[in-house]
Amino acid sequence: MKKIENITIHRNCNYGSVLQTYATQVTFEELGFECETIDFIRELDTKRGALKRLKKKSKKLASNPILLAGAKAVMLISYLKKEKTFNAFLSNHVNLSQKAYHSNQELKDNIPNADAYCTGSDQIWNSFWNEGVEPAYYLDFVPEGAFCFSYASSIGQKIADSEKNTISAQLKKYSYLSVRESQSVKSLNDLGYENVVQVLDPTLYRTNEVWDRLASNKFKNRKFVVTYNLHHDKTLDSYAQKLAQAKGLELLNISYNWHDIIRPGKLVWCPSVEEYLGLIRDAEYVIADSFHATAFSIQFHKKFISFYPEKASMRIRDILSKLDIPQRGTKGEVTIRDIEKDIDYETIDKKLNAYRVQDKAYLEKVCNSLRIE
Repeated sequence: MKKIENITIHRNCNYGSVLQTYATQVTFEELGFECETIDFIRELDTKRGALKRLKKKSKKLASNPILLAGAKAVMLISYLKKEKTFNAFLSNHVNLSQKAYHSNQELKDNIPNADAYCTGSDQIWNSFWNEGVEPAYYLDFVPEGAFCFSYASSIGQKIADSEKNTISAQLKKYSYLSVRESQSVKSLNDLGYENVVQVLDPTLYRTNEVWDRLASNKFKNRKFVVTYNLHHDKTLDSYAQKLAQAKGLELLNISYNWHDIIRPGKLVWCPSVEEYLGLIRDAEYVIADSFHATAFSIQFHKKFISFYPEKASMRIRDILSKLDIPQRGTKGEVTIRDIEKDIDYETIDKKLNAYRVQDKAYLEKVCNSLRIE
């Protein structure tokens, strides 16, 4: 059995990141390959890195050492809980390389052995989130002549002029390129790469039977509105509170941070990945500013509204547009009547299935080429 080594963002303690990693693995296994995720752990994705970056979040923290130390003490508790939650899911469900790598150079010094190398999904080519071009995510470490391809990689924004030459040079090693967003296709086309395929995020390529099996039943007997507010949007919280009150429902808030207990409703502090899926599946309404919460709301046929975050809305806008439901996204001007409007999920499922057929054609093309290598 041939082996694919996949590099992706899986250690940054995020529900979407670990679930897309799992979905990618399941997909390649279904296609007849062994799939292993390279355990690439940047400092950026650790609690140490997160604590270092706290001072960048506000001028007050940067200029006041005592305030910064207090903030670190508060956040450390949440970071420890996050690591425990997501490491448990990775240990139980994802095939990780035995060796952990912490830099592109470490990967070069001890290259994971495989028949092919894949740059996977999530915002792996987003230089804003990665704080620059991360060469490992462009498979800079692989041996010359190795079989390289991407699967649903995300750029998440326009490529900066200062990075175009570097990125273009890195992509020359790829035999096949696929990305998630239409803007990402255009960005790579502008660099001279014509045969770029747009595909679904791996969590949407898998049908919801996969996610229903994985989801916890812990919240199944409760009637509630659930929020997932990554960007601390007060408008989102206010809307959710009004909706829950109007409908006589409990308000549950998924958050990584224990201090979000001050928000309206009841805090569900860093639930397990399985509980996260169950909370979305079993909610009466879902209100979020997250791409993957949007994706799972669609998978589970929920009534939902997605608030566009200021700096990372492209992915949400793109999937809502592809499925002809742009009205489910908002900058904040939304009423209870808007979330109550029926969604034609029969038509949406047909559209998703058509996109899945296209994605399967891309994946089979890649895999057939790999089989004859």
